[in-house]
Amino acid sequence: MTWLLVVAGLVLVGVGVAAAIGQASSGAQPWGNELSDNFTFVKALPFVLGFGVAVGLLMARTYGAKVRSDGAVRRWSPGTVFGHWVLTLGFVLALPTGMWQYLGGILDVNLPIPLYLFYRVHYIGASIVLFAVAAFVSYLSMTGDRSLLVPRVEWGRHLLGLAYELPPSLRGRYAKLLRIDLRQPRPPAGKFTFYEKVVEFPSWSIVLALITITGLIKAGRYVVPVPGFVLWLASTLHVAAMVIIVIKLLDHLRYTFPRWSLMGAITTTWMKERAPAVGHGAGERGSSAAGIAGGGDT
Repeated sequence: MTWLLVVAGLVLVGVGVAAAIGQASSGAQPWGNELSDNFTFVKALPFVLGFGVAVGLLMARTYGAKVRSDGAVRRWSPGTVFGHWVLTLGFVLALPTGMWQYLGGILDVNLPIPLYLFYRVHYIGASIVLFAVAAFVSYLSMTGDRSLLVPRVEWGRHLLGLAYELPPSLRGRYAKLLRIDLRQPRPPAGKFTFYEKVVEFPSWSIVLALITITGLIKAGRYVVPVPGFVLWLASTLHVAAMVIIVIKLLDHLRYTFPRWSLMGAITTTWMKERAPAVGHGAGERGSSAAGIAGGGDT
């Protein structure tokens, strides 16, 4: 049944996008390339979001803890890995083109490439991002997975654990700011690192929600009236969200590359053993594969 929904969603996306492109390019309206792309994008969005929800239902079928014969455990479900790399593709297309739309105007620089092509690639990337966001929302709703959320009663333990994962140059100032007693022993991390649960996942959730909502407002102005102040605020926050995402991506690479087992897990879904936190010895190791196996994958 889930596969049927996905196939039906894919067909509807194809039909909807083809209809939007056909209408925009029919010549019935005196639109230029850029305005035609704007209308095509906003009319295709309901189909893209609906398809994302259907794919999220399919992704949810891959959820569940698994252990290999060699002791490796599944840290991420295949559905999560698929959504992660689809989202990455969307960022690769949408971020550079979106940033150039603003930087080109600020710097008063013109490239030998028509501006509407930047918008076109940006809209394709944005569609992929929105598809991935809809798929993840559907996936998390179906699985009920909350393993990346900090339980309300465990914030103290997680903030303490995060202190030990920070570089020594930041640890003291962080502990002083939040009044954390570093004389306490380092708590075990569990399935995910404290940095992932306290910093990475919450900040990614907020910035993805921000760029999604502001992007939908900007796109919606072509079909419904949007007050000028609301449009200005959405545009400003949309640019701010793009800048934050670039910073987040750089920080994400900084954090994961030295911990190569995390990179392997988001590619293969499997992890044998979590490497010790960079700069710490084996005594401050995170969770082992056995510890990760205590919960389902995400």
